[in-house]
Amino acid sequence: MNNRKSILFVVMLLVFQVGMAQQNQAQNYSLKDAVTFAKKNNYSLKNSKLDVLSSQKKVNEIFAMGLPQITGTANIVNNVQIGQQVIPNFLKQAMGSGPDYLTLSFARPFTSGITVSANQLIFDGTFFLGVKASKEFVNLSQLNLTRSEIETEVYVSKAYYLVLLLEANENMMAKNIESLQKTKSDVEQFFKNGFSEKVDVERLTLQLSNLTLQKEKMHDQKAIAQMVLKLQMGLNVADSILLTDGLEQLYESSKNEINVAEAVNFGSRIEYKMLNQQLSLNKLDKKRYNVGYLPGFYAFATHNENAFGDNLGNLYDKFYPGTMVGLSMNLPIFDGFRKLAQTQQAAISITKTENDIKNFENLINQQVYQSRSSYLRTSQQLEIQRGNLKLAQDIYNKMEIKYRNGVGSSLELTTAQADLENARTNLLTTVYDYFVAEMELKKALGQIK
Repeated sequence: MNNRKSILFVVMLLVFQVGMAQQNQAQNYSLKDAVTFAKKNNYSLKNSKLDVLSSQKKVNEIFAMGLPQITGTANIVNNVQIGQQVIPNFLKQAMGSGPDYLTLSFARPFTSGITVSANQLIFDGTFFLGVKASKEFVNLSQLNLTRSEIETEVYVSKAYYLVLLLEANENMMAKNIESLQKTKSDVEQFFKNGFSEKVDVERLTLQLSNLTLQKEKMHDQKAIAQMVLKLQMGLNVADSILLTDGLEQLYESSKNEINVAEAVNFGSRIEYKMLNQQLSLNKLDKKRYNVGYLPGFYAFATHNENAFGDNLGNLYDKFYPGTMVGLSMNLPIFDGFRKLAQTQQAAISITKTENDIKNFENLINQQVYQSRSSYLRTSQQLEIQRGNLKLAQDIYNKMEIKYRNGVGSSLELTTAQADLENARTNLLTTVYDYFVAEMELKKALGQIK
């Protein structure tokens, strides 16, 4: 019996471990996959999509105002104390005697009424413009969604590049530490054999310690950068992910992807489209106040059924119907110049939006110039840094050969090692700057859709 319990426990433990392993298994994401996932799961984007849906429902709300509005009411009243009226006694002259006034009541103890009313808008200029404006607002919400998608792609791409940069730096430092440990081991052996000084060993020990600390710091920075990436993608920050693209791979695929000399097209920028959409809304707003001076026409119909009784038992023995239909007109005559002030405010808003559009045109030109210059500069620097890395590697190889042959100092070797590390770091940083500049240029030219 105990053996069965032991076997069952082991099986349950294995199932639990397999489940945990599957749960913690890292998900693979290329840059394209990360962007696609973010556009479906980023929480800010989800809210933008809900904003579009809400604006569509707003259209339905405004459109409903033009449909028949039907209401029904019902009531039952117990006249606990029936009100009375005093009128002159019109029978006194005929009867020859009697009081001067008569006290009458015109109600029964219980009354009840059922009423159905219908109203239909026939013409109201503000209503039709309101429907049109609400549809234009839907377009603005959709443009805002597109802008959010573009910004999400930019943020996710930059975060992806940063994680790759930190991963490459961490791997580079691990190789440097391995190489430096080997050099330190050789120098320690030379020191034991009397071919090197103690200060040479100490210098390498200090450099190795500093490099190890830098690698640990880089590891922490990479973990934080991964969390930022997962946050932008809409993933749980505790999930494990694995980036399948590399900096070099992305660089090779991105070369000649951008036409640097492409002319500026304001209409390709989503922000420019949003400003023009806002201008259309402002113009509709002004027009809405202008048509507010026109009369509004409405149709209405009402039917009621009234019942009267001395008690609840005979209240509904008989109903007394009543029906009426009609037309009404609302004609604004004088509103204290309120609509005039509103029209003037709308005109000011139009002018302000036109100024924003002109200012944004200048801003686009500035952004394109700046991002284009940055892209060209980082492209040139990238080739220079590649050459610097090759040169630093050659120098280090020569210093290592000289040192092993006893014609070079450990200081020269450690200096060459430090220069090689700096050259690799500078190259990776420049690669990241290149991708950021490329992304900013695409955004400035309106190439991200």
